[in-house]
This record gives sequence, structure tokens and C-alpha cells, in this order.
Amino acid sequence: MAKDTIAEEISWLDGIITHPENRNLFMDENQLEILGELSTRWVKENRLDLLNDLSAKYEEESIFAVIDRIINSNCKRDWEQAGKESHNSLDAFIARLWEPLKESGFEFTYRQEGNSTSFCVTQCPMAELARKIGGEKWLYHLVCLTDEPSITGFNKDIHFSRTRTLMQGYPDCDHTYTDQSR
Repeated sequence: MAKDTIAEEISWLDGIITHPENRNLFMDENQLEILGELSTRWVKENRLDLLNDLSAKYEEESIFAVIDRIINSNCKRDWEQAGKESHNSLDAFIARLWEPLKESGFEFTYRQEGNSTSFCVTQCPMAELARKIGGEKWLYHLVCLTDEPSITGFNKDIHFSRTRTLMQGYPDCDHTYTDQSR
């Protein structure tokens, strides 16, 4: 098996992609078939090779739809639990998610204005990894799309918006969180 950079660098995806409750997310037979292959092959094969193999077998948009639903549901559930375990303010979310990212090689600035906090991310190890392995389209769905369900799970009163990502080839990612409860 070729070096599996996704497995080495983003191992937290394993529990999400192979979560036993994922089957309950789908009714469509085609999506269940994709899920079955994705979840059973995920930890056994090179992840990028697997995704590319699935895209040769199924429509790419169908694979994205399955991945997106898995990511959304699992991230929302996990961050909902995190929000229940501690204070679930926007400041608490920033401390829990964003501050540790600095130690992982992310570079960003942020500003708070009223009930909104906006981030400008100029360095993202996930985008660098994606470019290195030619996996931008996959990592956008597997990594970048965790952002919205993470905050809505953590606190349903905080709205998330973003117009661009480094993963998509833009010079930065712009994340904005707006606390609707204020």
C-alpha cells in the first residue's frame, strides 16, 4: 500500500467515517452502497486511492453527498456533546477549537466586532496536505465542511458563514461566527 498521508495526518476522520450510526443517515440504496464501501474499506486501504476508486465507480457528486452527510451528522453530534460538557459561548468555542490550531501550524488573525468574530486563515496544514497529495476536492468535503456543523452543534445560536477557503485555491479562508443570542 502506498503511503497513506490522510491516515497519518488526519486520523480523527477514522471514527467519523466508520461510525456505526452512519447507516441510519441513509435510505437511498445507492448511498447505502457507497457508505458500505467507504466505511468498510476506509481503514484497510489508502484513503485517497479509495476515494478516487469510488469516484471511478460512482458519480462523484453521489460520493460527496454521502461524505457531506456523514461529516455533518457526526461533527454536529460530537460538538453538541462538547457544548453540553462546558460553557458553550463563542469565546469557549474559539478557545476549544481555534487556539489549539496555532500549535498545529495554522496561521490566522481574528477580530471581534459586536456579536461577530471573523477569522482570516492564511496558513492551513490541511490545505497544504491536500495540495501535496492532489486531494483538494476530497479534503474540502472531509475537513472544511466540518466547520459549520461544529459550531451549530456547539451552540445553535451561533451562525457560521464563509465565502472562500485555502482548500479551494483562495489566498485565505474567511470564517465568520455571529452570536444570534446577543
